[in-house]
Amino acid sequence: MFSRGSFELFLLILFVEILCGSLMFSYWLGRHGRRDIRDISDGNPGATNLWRALGWKYGLTGLALDYVKGFLPLVLIVNYELFSGWQLAVVAVAPVAGHAFSPFMSFSGGKAVAVTFGIWSALTTWEGPVILGSIFTAFTVLRIVRRKGPTTPEEDAARVIAGIVALGVYAVLRGGPVLWKVWIMNLVILVYTHRKEIGELILSLSTGRNRGE
Repeated sequence: MFSRGSFELFLLILFVEILCGSLMFSYWLGRHGRRDIRDISDGNPGATNLWRALGWKYGLTGLALDYVKGFLPLVLIVNYELFSGWQLAVVAVAPVAGHAFSPFMSFSGGKAVAVTFGIWSALTTWEGPVILGSIFTAFTVLRIVRRKGPTTPEEDAARVIAGIVALGVYAVLRGGPVLWKVWIMNLVILVYTHRKEIGELILSLSTGRNRGE
């Protein structure tokens, strides 16, 4: 019905990708477990707070579903070479935007971290996820070495931004224009979804520095 790369097909796939991203699996799993995970920690309706509220089984399930909704549709698009250039970049980041601005949550969704892993898996196979995962692991190990408890929302935001910045270096050195475009849009969305924590982190660092002076 639609020719490959046509604008009509682009609009259809864009809608499907946004819809897939907007499916708030972790929140719905929390409701199934009779918990509103928006009441947990930073109020994020995502897999991390699902894990905190209902344990690792629920948490891993939510994490996997959020990952798959970013990965599966996009890997099919990439493998069938439906789009290229700016069209591919836009449909690639659409699930991230759908999760962050879900119509099922009054356009106020989650932090979009797991779905970010999903889209970069589809675009780069293992390279993108390994970069993100390495940064996350480094932050976790540092936390363990320092013998502190669970991470704070501000620390979670710091590792997400550090991970996406490292991914940007990869996109510049190894990727092409499509990956650059995806990375820029992904970065903007993640900074927005973590804006409160980033602001508090900057404030705390500034306060600590001033106290040191």
